[in-house]
Amino acid sequence: MNSFHYVILIFAYFGGLLSTGLWGVANPNPSWQQWGIVILFITIIPLSLFILLNNRWRRCPSLQFWFTASVVALLAVLYFQWRIPSPGSTDISYLIQDNFTSQKVQLIGNLLSEPRVTSNDRKKFWLQAKRVNLSSQTEPFKPVTGKVYVTLPSEEVSLIYPGQTLIIEGNLYQPRSPKNPGTFDFKKYLAKQGSFSGLKGEKIVFVENKKNWGWTKLRHRIINGFTDALGKKNGLVISSMILGRSAVDLPPEIRDLFVNIGLAHVLAASGFHVALLLAIIFWVTRSLSPSKKLVIGILILILYVGLTGIQPSILRASLMGIAILIGQVLDRKTNPLGTLLLSGFILLLFNPLWIWDLGFQLSFLATFALLVTSPSIENKLDFLPPKIASMIAVPVAVSIWTSPLIMYVFHTFSFYTIPCNILATPLIILLVIGGIISAIFMIIVPSFGIELAKLLFLPLEILLQSAEQIPKLKLSAFAVGQISLTTLIVIYGILLTIWLNKKWQKRWKTVGITIILLVIIPIIYKNLFLFKTTILKTNHLPLIIIQDRGQVTLLNIGDESDIKYTLSPFLYQQGINQITTIILTNYQNREALSLLEEKMNIKNVIYLFNNQKSTQSNLENTQKIQVNSTIIKALNQIPLILQWKTKNQSWLWIDSQTQDDNLMMPNRHQSSDIILWSGKKLSLNWVESLKNNKPKLLIISTKYLPQFMQKELTQQNIQWYWIQEIGAIQWIPKQGIKPLLKNQEEAS
Repeated sequence: MNSFHYVILIFAYFGGLLSTGLWGVANPNPSWQQWGIVILFITIIPLSLFILLNNRWRRCPSLQFWFTASVVALLAVLYFQWRIPSPGSTDISYLIQDNFTSQKVQLIGNLLSEPRVTSNDRKKFWLQAKRVNLSSQTEPFKPVTGKVYVTLPSEEVSLIYPGQTLIIEGNLYQPRSPKNPGTFDFKKYLAKQGSFSGLKGEKIVFVENKKNWGWTKLRHRIINGFTDALGKKNGLVISSMILGRSAVDLPPEIRDLFVNIGLAHVLAASGFHVALLLAIIFWVTRSLSPSKKLVIGILILILYVGLTGIQPSILRASLMGIAILIGQVLDRKTNPLGTLLLSGFILLLFNPLWIWDLGFQLSFLATFALLVTSPSIENKLDFLPPKIASMIAVPVAVSIWTSPLIMYVFHTFSFYTIPCNILATPLIILLVIGGIISAIFMIIVPSFGIELAKLLFLPLEILLQSAEQIPKLKLSAFAVGQISLTTLIVIYGILLTIWLNKKWQKRWKTVGITIILLVIIPIIYKNLFLFKTTILKTNHLPLIIIQDRGQVTLLNIGDESDIKYTLSPFLYQQGINQITTIILTNYQNREALSLLEEKMNIKNVIYLFNNQKSTQSNLENTQKIQVNSTIIKALNQIPLILQWKTKNQSWLWIDSQTQDDNLMMPNRHQSSDIILWSGKKLSLNWVESLKNNKPKLLIISTKYLPQFMQKELTQQNIQWYWIQEIGAIQWIPKQGIKPLLKNQEEAS
């Protein structure tokens, strides 16, 4: 076989791993039907390529070889499924008697990772479970296994580091699947890491007295040096720029800031860092022989990988760097694309699950863009000085290849990503080079390294101050909605065709417009024709979003946590960039409204039952609000009774935060088709009153719904949904009510 045959087999391996996405990422138990679809997929594509290329390419491999490619793809699928983490027979997750009720425990285990701060100001880390006490301290500890996700109050976590043995007291729980669309799937995230339980720790009972050594000690020396030189905030930022955010306990607000403005790569160790590091190595060792350069380069890259941690992006870049060094020793010119392909294959052979790691995907795409698209753009900018043309071409090329995936995953696009990257590139290069040099001296001569780092204060302040101003601009985060997988595949298919076909390269403007239309047309369609009502689950009052042909009405906004983790992800997924009307009911949080105004354009805010004068709209109890075809009317304050009508469907929301068992349904609202009940308690008397009202559907939003109450509702022949159990629901004309997410707890 020649080199091209090996390339086809590597692509077959990649294709087999990617085909597992057809039945859901990291699905440990696909059905026979799903297996049939994947086998059909990996059989038809090689056969189709043979039929397509056989008469057009004289060097086309034989049909037998394409059959071999199908076998390689199938082996990749089997290998992927074999490597999916699953709990062992002694895994600690099996000890939780009630799947979703936490249990008080004392857990003994070995610390696997350094603590990192969470968004709610706790510390998180991984712990390898060894023994657990499920009842009291007097009983013996039971041997267990498993990787546990642990969080602790920040004040409880001081100097702990990987390798130590800890005893932690807290509540053991099993993670739950999301109940609202677009929200973070915590259960799936833990499963990908090989963890199936979490521990909400209260305190550390015991810490093994063990010396801090190795990579952790070196990493802390560098981070402490930067914080001593530049202050805590700036020191952590520059440390993350050098070592990557996975190696640094960076505050979430700083991390989110860089992600939102399209500079997330600045805080991630990647090929950019390795390229600069190699440039420094080549400059320092320019007088040495290639073999000595290879030895020094490999040692420095191993040191850098150890400091940053085992991350797919840095491993891929380091493998490519080593290939370049080997090429110099052999006096052979390396093929960048071939090196990229080979490094990706080696990494996915080591861990096939990385095929679905977003960091690996973005790193691979960004490097591919630098190799195949950046030179073409730079050639078109030949009227500019070469360095300026390069600074423009690189972020443009990278954005072209990574933006579709980013929009697919996060449902947003920032119009400032390319300008930010172009303007920030000189500062980033200066800071990274200066940071690497300072870090090297901090390891050897800490005092001198600290003095060097102080020179980075001004450029770092300029970068941070500029970054903080960008989110205040309009269109800093434009919601594009949920892009289908088919659309994503078509977009990347078009990009690959442009790269491979010179005729298409001449029509790049038309192709670019086509890609934009593929994203924009679904948004326009939703705004012109879509009508639906969605009820999102929260820990308090439900969030109600009425989408009426581009006009969006929001009843209740919740608290800051609801805005950040529930409402905003849903709005981005729906492609909503403007809320027409917000109607604030009882118990509203003004800070939450301010946070929502930062994220979304809001035309009108109406405060119900507000007796004070305000620049916003005020509503009398008897006044009606109309948004397109939706009519909303407040009927009572305590308990809150709100009625609205949409498309010949009448809704009634009753929110009782009292414990009054005798609270009955008002007789004047018997004609409501759908009743939404939220409150502390749902009484049997209230259920009995529903006989006279005869609603088509009852939606219940309470934290607890006893079994006898569920039985009573069923006996009364009332169709009901409990959103705390099934999650968000949605009503669409002609389709009716349906849960947005399946009951994933039972399915798993």
